[in-house]
Amino acid sequence: MKLLLSILAALPERVAYFVADVLYLLAFYLFRYRRATVRENLLHAFPEKTDEERDAIEKASYKHLLSLLMEIIRSTKMSEEEFNDRVRFSNLDLMETATEGYEKQVIILLIHQGNWEWMLHGAMAQMPVSVDPVYKKLHHEFWQEYMLSARSRFGASPMALDQVGREVLRGRKKKRLIVMLADQAGPRDGGFWTDFLNRPASFYRGAEKLAQALKVRVLFAQCRRVERGRYEVEFHQLDDGSPMEEERLLENYVRFAESVIAQQPETYLWTNRRWKKKPPKVESECVS
Repeated sequence: MKLLLSILAALPERVAYFVADVLYLLAFYLFRYRRATVRENLLHAFPEKTDEERDAIEKASYKHLLSLLMEIIRSTKMSEEEFNDRVRFSNLDLMETATEGYEKQVIILLIHQGNWEWMLHGAMAQMPVSVDPVYKKLHHEFWQEYMLSARSRFGASPMALDQVGREVLRGRKKKRLIVMLADQAGPRDGGFWTDFLNRPASFYRGAEKLAQALKVRVLFAQCRRVERGRYEVEFHQLDDGSPMEEERLLENYVRFAESVIAQQPETYLWTNRRWKKKPPKVESECVS
């Protein structure tokens, strides 16, 4: 597997995307990878759209997903100069203000849209601080090590989700950006429950707790695909610079997430089964 990934990473861009197109045909038409999950997710998210419109989003999302896979593999051998060229940040002035000239830490919340892995590398290449992502451990040891190695390029220091509180507080004086993919399925009990794309969903409370503990700003990073292999990142404020009421930060994040997904739905990760958990109250009502 390691040799195969190394070969794929070394492919010229045009050949890599040809491989992505072949994989798309296999995943979509032959293996029908999570087709039922994607269709259900799109039906709930966009009930106002016609079947034809949702079908178009579905096909485009699979094409993007397989292109994304090849881009992540190729990122293990791409240079900083390539990321500078392929990932553009449209409003770094907002980041400079939030970090007071990169002297203070800031929390950046993302969703699984665009190319979040290239966004990390692009930030490392273009910002004068460490960009440290928080990750959820994978069950497969090989892929866990592979992704850690990829994300650690150019000096980033990934932090495991179950250790992030300790790691962040221990390095609270470090100049860095703390990056969190916050749209992953949160815990059933103790998570923050709210409607997300027209269905109840649980979110981890870690970002809110870290922001309160560190007294730092929180930004949302929107990743748009400009064209195949090129992305633009725009930052948005999730807070107003002062302590926020409990859960308001996460509510703002979810509403931002819905807004940017609607703008470019084909670049979101619809294969995710993040709605499989049900709120405790709903389950108790079903039992009774």
